[in-house]
Amino acid sequence: MKIKNLTNNVKEYLSGLDIIGEIAIIKIKEIYIPHKNQIGNLVIDNFHNIKSVFLQESSVEGEYRLKKLSYLSGINNSVTLYRESGCNFLLDVTKVYFSPRLSSERLRIAKLVNSDEKILNMFAGVSPFSIIISKYNKNCQIVDIELNPSACIFAKENYSLNKINNIVSICGDSKSIIREKFNNTFDRILMPLPENSIDFLEDAIFAINKNGGWIHLYSHINCNSDNVLEYASSIFDSKISTYGEIKFLRIVKHIGPGWYQIVFDIKINKK
Repeated sequence: MKIKNLTNNVKEYLSGLDIIGEIAIIKIKEIYIPHKNQIGNLVIDNFHNIKSVFLQESSVEGEYRLKKLSYLSGINNSVTLYRESGCNFLLDVTKVYFSPRLSSERLRIAKLVNSDEKILNMFAGVSPFSIIISKYNKNCQIVDIELNPSACIFAKENYSLNKINNIVSICGDSKSIIREKFNNTFDRILMPLPENSIDFLEDAIFAINKNGGWIHLYSHINCNSDNVLEYASSIFDSKISTYGEIKFLRIVKHIGPGWYQIVFDIKINKK
């Protein structure tokens, strides 16, 4: 049975939609799952820049933070070129984690960076944070660490696409790499791993310059209070009070009932 009369209201069938380059990743409301192929075709019809549609069948899972995706409509190609803040990012949506919803956050961080800073991105992915920082601050030095080998390959492609020469890429586990190589090294550290970044906070503090610096930590917070930020701040204050202070925090996005992704800008002082 076909869905009738709602061709121009395709979003009514969806509980989620991300557009990455020419690919749409959709979540369909459960009642409409039997019509998933038709809905995929409607997405193609309603978004003229979309060439491929994939159905998201799981949340982010595993050590590489991947979503289970299945092809629905259009061209069966999971590789796309995504553009943001004047930069180009090549990626395969089935092999790497990428969120277009962090675009304003990536630009915000880039504008905070000062010239000649040494920066560590502990969970770099295909390098969107680092490349956008590099675009605005060509004199800084950046180290990307990423566990997913596929993401490391695409990151290096993206350095080339954007003519970047001030980023060093290391493929491996941030915790062990930092402890081996980067004591008291960096002025600013990015921790865009909201599922469990707090588990790496001591490693980030270990890697911060002995004169202090900044950590931008992203975390998922479960809170049913009216004041989410006050609750989040109370959780983290006790964890960082010895070494630093939360100078800014904000809700990056609402990710589900009672769940929020929050960024903490933490000023570290080791003295």
